[in-house]
Amino acid sequence: MGFLWALIVGGLIGWVASLIIGKDVPGGIIGNIVAGFVGAMIGQAIFG
Repeated sequence: MGFLWALIVGGLIGWVASLIIGKDVPGGIIGNIVAGFVGAMIGQAIFG
C-alpha cells in the first residue's frame, strides 16, 4: 500500500513541478507524471 501512495504522490509532485518550472519532460504531462513516479521510487528506496 505504501508503494501505491508513493506512486500517486510522486505523480502529483511531478505534475506540480512541471507547472512551477514551466518546462515539460518529453512526453508532455504523461512524461512529467512518469518522472514523478521514478522520483518517488528512488526516494522510497533511499529513505524507506
